[in-house]
Parts: sequence; C-alpha cells; structure tokens
Amino acid sequence: MQSKRLSTAEVLAELDRRMTARATEQIGEAIFPFLFSAAVLHVFDPATLVPWNGLSLRVDPVEAVFDYSMPAIGFSHLRLRSLKPEVRRRALSWLWQYGGRPAMRGVLEANDAYPTDVQVMFAKWLREESPELSALSFDELRALGQLYDWGLSEFGGLPERSVFDRVVRSRSSVSLFEHLVDETFVGRETELQALRNFVGVVAPSIWERLRSFVGLESQPPMVLWGPGGIGKTALIGKFLLEHVNAPQSGWFPFSYLTFDSETVDIREPFTLLVAVTSQLEFQVPDGGSGSRARLAIQSFRSRVNEYRTGRDRLRRRASVTRNRSADLSNAEETLYRSFGSMLGEIAQAAGEEQGASQVPVLLVFDTFEEVFYRAQEEFLGFWRMLENAQSAFPRIRIIISGRIQPRASWSSSVKAVELPLATLSAPDAQRLLLNLGVTDPTVAQALVRQLGGSPLTLRLAARVAESEDVTAGIKGVETRRFWIFSVAQSVVQGQLYRRILDHIHEPEVRALAHPGMVLRRVNVAIIRDVLAPICGLGKIDQDRAEYLFDSLRREHALVSIESDSSLRYREEVRQPVLALLMNDKPDRVRAIQEAVVIFYLPSETVVDRAEEIYNRLMLKQTGEDIEGRWLSGVENFLYSSVNELPVEQQIWLAGRMSIELPPASYQLADLSSWERLIGRKALDAFRYGGPKETIALLKQRSDRSLDSPLFAIEARAWLALDFPRDAMEVTGRALANYPALGNRGRLAEILWFRAQAALRLQAVEEAHVTLERLVEVTRNLTSALTSVQALAEILALPKPLGAADEIYRERLAESLNKLSDSEIQKERDLLRLALVRLGADYPKTVARIAPRVADGFLQFLRTGLLHASDIFATFSKYAHIFRNPVDNPNDASPPQREILEGAVRQILKIVEDGKGPPEMTELLLDLFATEGASLASAGLAGLDPYREVWEREAASEVVS
Repeated sequence: MQSKRLSTAEVLAELDRRMTARATEQIGEAIFPFLFSAAVLHVFDPATLVPWNGLSLRVDPVEAVFDYSMPAIGFSHLRLRSLKPEVRRRALSWLWQYGGRPAMRGVLEANDAYPTDVQVMFAKWLREESPELSALSFDELRALGQLYDWGLSEFGGLPERSVFDRVVRSRSSVSLFEHLVDETFVGRETELQALRNFVGVVAPSIWERLRSFVGLESQPPMVLWGPGGIGKTALIGKFLLEHVNAPQSGWFPFSYLTFDSETVDIREPFTLLVAVTSQLEFQVPDGGSGSRARLAIQSFRSRVNEYRTGRDRLRRRASVTRNRSADLSNAEETLYRSFGSMLGEIAQAAGEEQGASQVPVLLVFDTFEEVFYRAQEEFLGFWRMLENAQSAFPRIRIIISGRIQPRASWSSSVKAVELPLATLSAPDAQRLLLNLGVTDPTVAQALVRQLGGSPLTLRLAARVAESEDVTAGIKGVETRRFWIFSVAQSVVQGQLYRRILDHIHEPEVRALAHPGMVLRRVNVAIIRDVLAPICGLGKIDQDRAEYLFDSLRREHALVSIESDSSLRYREEVRQPVLALLMNDKPDRVRAIQEAVVIFYLPSETVVDRAEEIYNRLMLKQTGEDIEGRWLSGVENFLYSSVNELPVEQQIWLAGRMSIELPPASYQLADLSSWERLIGRKALDAFRYGGPKETIALLKQRSDRSLDSPLFAIEARAWLALDFPRDAMEVTGRALANYPALGNRGRLAEILWFRAQAALRLQAVEEAHVTLERLVEVTRNLTSALTSVQALAEILALPKPLGAADEIYRERLAESLNKLSDSEIQKERDLLRLALVRLGADYPKTVARIAPRVADGFLQFLRTGLLHASDIFATFSKYAHIFRNPVDNPNDASPPQREILEGAVRQILKIVEDGKGPPEMTELLLDLFATEGASLASAGLAGLDPYREVWEREAASEVVS
C-alpha cells in the first residue's frame, strides 16, 4: 500500500534534511528536481535533463547533478553519466512517497531515455509487468538485478530476491553462449545429436532402464575440431542452452573452461580442477539432496590445500622424501581420485532431484588451440588427471574443442573420439544468409557457391552484402564493387575481413585497424605513440587517443577486451588479414613492428615483453638479439601465435619454451640443437609422465656432446627409477671424456648424481672420492651454495672415511659465510640441514644463518608436519638450561604448537644475540635435526648461472 501523497514543499523539505552529500555547502532546493529526473534514467546526458515538474529552470543541470553522479560504465565515449547508487535510492524512495509509480512515470516521460536493458526493465516495472525469470537472458537478468540495487523491491513488483539469485546462478553458466547462439543459428542437427548421445541426455522417466542397459562405463574424451569461425563454440553453446532451457530432458551438471583463461594452466592440472569445482558448486541443488555434495566439495578443497602443501615440501632441496617423482605422482593420483569422488556426489545429488540414481557430469575444455603447440609431454599430466578422475567416477564426459585436428600422441592410453566440424550444407548456409538479411535467393545461392558454408565467412559476407549492391555483380556487371564473385577462394576470407574493415565508420579508426592489425594487442598508448604516426594520423593527444581506443573497442567482431583493458585482435580475424598485409604493405608492416619493439623496451611486465619478443621474432631478429629480453612467463603469451612465426624462429623458441616441432626438425637438427630440444622435452616428461618417459626420449639418439646437459638428466631419471647402476654407467661415460674447458656447472651436477648413485649401492668409498672431486670443482663456481651442499653431504658419510671432518667443517663454515642474502633466502631448507651437519662449534656462523632460515622449520611446527614428541624429547635433553622447563603435554594440539613455536623463537633470538650458553646453539641445531631431512633425490644447488634457459624454466620438482 502506498504512503499518503506528499506536497511538493514537503518532498523538498525532506530532501533538504536527508541529503548528505555536500552537507557543508549551501545547496539550493532547485537542484533536487534534476536528481528526481536522473533517478529514473539508467544513464543520462546532464545537459538534456528536464527537471521534475518543470522546476529549477534557472539552474545549470550539468552543475546541479555532477557531484551526485559518476561516468556511466560503457558509455564514456558518449559522455553519459549515472546517478550514484545511494542518491538514486533516496530519490526513488521520495518519488514513491510522493506519488508511487505514476509520479515516476511522469518524470520519465518528460525525459529522453537511452534504451538500455536496465531502462527497458525499469519501464516494464513501471507498467507493473511481472518478469518471467526463466524466459530472460543472462543480460536481461543482470539488468533486472539493477532494479534490486535501486531499492525497488521494497515497493513490490519484483520476484523474491532469493529466487532471482538462484535463477541468475543457473543462467550464468551459459551466459557466454547467449551472444553466439541466437535466432540465426541453423543446422548442425547431426552434430547436436552426437553430443546428446555422447553425454547421455535422456528423459528421466527412462533413465533407470537405460542405466541398467549401458551400465556406468567410462567413455574416452570427444574432440570437437574445425577451423576458426566454423562454429565450434556456438555448437557447444547451442547444446548447453538446450539443456538449461529444457532441463526436463535430463538435467546434468557441467562446466565450461577455456585455455586462454589466466586462471588455468595445463602444466598444473589441479588449476583446472579448482576452476571446474567453482563452476559446479553453483549447480548443486539446495536442501538435503545437495548437502553431501557440498561436504564433498569442502573435502576436495581441503585435499587441494594438502596437495599444494605437499608440493611445496617436494620443491625443497633438503626434504624427507626419498623419491620426489614417485611421491608427487602418488599425491596427484590421490587428488584426482578425490575430484572424481566429488563429481560422483554432485551427480548423485542432481540425480536425486530428478528421480534418477545418477547423472553424467560434463567437462568442456574449449580453445584448445591455445595449448596445442606445446610439447606433447606437457599433456601427459592433463590426460593422467582425466583418467584418474574418470576411474573414480566413470560417468565423467569430456569434450575438448579446438581449431586443429588432435595429435595421435596426445595420450598413450586413451584414443579420443573425434567429431570434426564441417561447413554447413548448402541449404543450411542459405538459411543462415536468409536469417542474416540476405533475402534474395539468387544472391544467397551465389554467395554459398563462392564462399562455401563457413558460418563466420557467411556472416561477414552478409554484412558486406548489407552495404553493397551485389545483384549487379551476380548478373555479370564488371565493377570493383562486386569483388566478392571474382576472387580466388584462397583469399576470400582475408578479402572479406578487409571489406569489413573498410566499412568501419570512422576513417581514423579504419586506419588504425588496417594496417594496425599487424599487432596482436592495442592500448591507448600504442595508438598514440606507435600506430597514429605510422598510419597517417600524425601526432595526436591523449584525449584523441582515448576516443579512438573507445571507438575501436566497439568493433566487437574485430577485438576482444583483455583483463588489463587492452584490446586483442581476434585470431580468426587477424590471421587472414595479416597474410594480406604482409604481401600488400610489407614496408608498413615492418615499420609498425619496429616501432612497437622500441615502444615496449622500457616495460618490465611479462605481457609487454611477450609482445616485444613476438614482434622481434616476426622481424626475424637473431637469437642473440632476443636472448637478453627473455623473461620467465612470456611463453604463456606466445603459444597461440607460434604458427605465424618463421620456421627458424620456431626452432629457436623450442629451445626456450615447450613447443612440439615436426619430427623432421628433430631428425635434421645438429647434435647441440637436438640436445637442447630433447632436453626440454625430457625434463617435461620427467615432471608430467615420470622417469620412464624421460629415458625413452633420451634413447632416441645415443651420441652426446662432450659436456652434454643430457648426462645429468638421464642419471637423475635412473635414480628416480631406483636403478643406481645405470646412473653410475651414465655418469662414468660422461666423466671419461669430459672436456677440461667444458661447462663446470654440468660437471658438478654429474659428480653429484654419481655420488648419490654410489651411496644407493653402498659404495661409500666411491661416494667419498666423487664428493671430494665435487668439492674441488665447486671452488671455481659462481655460487657458494654448491660448495655448501657438497660439503654437507661429505659430513654425512659414515666414518672412518669422514675422519677429516674438522677440515670439511671449517670449509663448510667458510662457504656459509660467503652466502649473499638472496642465496640464503633461496635455499633455506638446504642451509638448515647444512647447519645441523656443521655442528655447534661455529656459533657465529649459526647465529648469522639460523634466524634467517628458520621460517620453514617454524611452518612445519605450526602445521603439525613435525612430530611433537620429537620436539619435546629434544627440549627435555636440555632442561637444565631453562629456569622454567617446557612441559611435555599429552597432545600436540594447536595451542601446544603455539607454545613450542614461541619457545623456538626465543631460542633463535638468544642464539642470534650470542648471549646464551653454548648449549643453546646445540639445542637449536638438534631441533632443526628433528625435520629428518636429507639430500637424497635432490639436485645440486647454485647452478643457475651454468644452465640454459630451457633448464631454468623447467618445473622445480625436476631441478631442485
């Protein structure tokens, strides 16, 4: 029920009393009518506001509302503004008190409203039209959500907020596809049915009978592939929209991920599982049927945290593990099976909601071309993740979509089901053109004959046909306007894109897009400093550059918006145009590439550096020119464009990032190039497939350069397989002919693994001789860390071979004191172990190093990874030096761990200050010893200066 009608004077008095903005200034009542008008408009031009009831005509409307409004998001190019939320809510509330919906309608009718989705929803609310939530698109739901933010739900006419939120949550899962799948979508019925059959979409009423017939057997992944613009994502979207819009046909949970997302990394499969879980969580039904599923989600997230903690421990050089590769593999399998179990609970909840025992869960991975060019070894972890999850829940259905036909070597144990997406049939292609506005059947048939059935190509052709008279061209009239019927098929698509560019309304924006499309990424500064001068616009100021950027951003067919608000040209548009540009305007292309390289030189960000390196590669600069510009992480922004680069540049890149080259490239490579190429693959195989995969790769070629990096990689793989004799053979072969002037870091690493192999074989004398040689080699290495590790290992050898302990301890203390701050921070776990083996006879060294490396020990103590009984036993040995001894409680609960942590911190402080008794240093080192760490299965520290880029970029689990 509406409140009593207020007089104008009463409304203005109430406004004057409540308005908080600019409270200290004298504000005339005359501005409030403008606020009323702005309150009923989603966005507005202040200069055209008509005040409520015709009041305040003497006030400048721009000045009146400026402080109470803000630039309207998405309308900055039109200089439109939007009222601040708190001001709008108050103004609408006062209008409601004054006269309800009729008052609001009156204000709205006096003003010209921009027909945004929000404005349309507001108009419907004013007409008291109740929205049917299930019929609204996601954009319409978001617009409706604004009305809740405006406070209109207080006045009735809107669905319950909880119901609205539930519908938004469901609709958001397919929001991406609503722009791709509209009324123009045609055909693809065969492919849609293939997807239905693959996923197992059936009516709930017959689900149980089919389930008993087909069982719960797993299916291999389906790979949907076809060239850019063929309609892969639209097909997936059509299938998922069909499912969401008609859940009675068999509802199932699903997730949709793209590999161009910054949050997922195929090298770290758990990141995909985390993203999938976040999407599926929104689809778990409310109430009792979903409670188990929500508990399973919580349990899986706990497993993820445990996995990440375990990974952190495996990255530590001094660790309790004896086989990093096996421990990591076991941890990942446990995580992946936990994920599968969670999917089973989610499927069970979904099935119970519709009267079935269990339903499938669909995982869609799109834009697979973003990772396609990676070395095949990096896919091993991805496939293993999917296989383990499916073994725990066989009803997982996996669809992988990309532009390129899958390689047979993607998975050694699973053969994917391929669904190549062909062009539309001629009738469907003509129907699409009809839907797009090409109503003349003769024109439509001619377009299909010339261009084929690619949906994207046909959409572009329809756009050109919309603005050009093509009828005469069909009848044979010779004129440049009718180009579309006279060019070769091989250049049709590129020419179409160029014609689209020609139809960009503003000439300056057209000049930026062509030839500016030679660049992959554009922002305001690039427009101002790079493109404008070269593309004939001359020197422009910041405002002009921002205007041109906003104009280009509205060309949705050409660009997409990146997370940093820059624009990236769509690959399916850019690549055909790029080929034309490089043929038609090579000098202009080169000028733009050279200018943008100079533009990026001052930047240190990974994204900018990747663009710089991409353009250097396109300019065919030498590896020496590019090497110094390489930054870790740039490779993630180069994969999608590998196929654009010259072959020589692809081979150079393969030595620095994971790229799968054709087999002939490996066969024809000289020995040093082959070692660099295969070495990267071998390290990837070690991490994602295991040491057996590494050995298989290295056996492809037996010859080695004298100081080959492959010797150490192979030795480590044999050790991970627990074949120390093979490791001894490899290292012996390497040492027999190692050159006097060879890479000293590689020599040190070979010696280290030989010593480890000897210890596995209990050949202590051989280990001692090898480590002594290693210590001598480390004298001339860049970092003292290598010497620290070698000496610490010698001190752990059994007596009497370690009879010269005191000499080694002195040298270890000397090496420890040479370490820089950065070296200490990098190898804290190794240094704790080194201090334990050094002993308490070097209190100054311990006092300098121990407080700076103790955080890992304290973390283990805090998280319960150390046995509390060991800690208490250590304290009890030194009870005589405490006035208040630490009690040994019966549990290791968090409060007790906090007490212990506090005690350790006090000891660290005493040792650092050097004011306590000598036993305090002994106690601290005994506490460090409770970690039980060793250097078994570890690599050698301090070798980065001697490694190539591909070695430094390898996963830490295989180099630390």
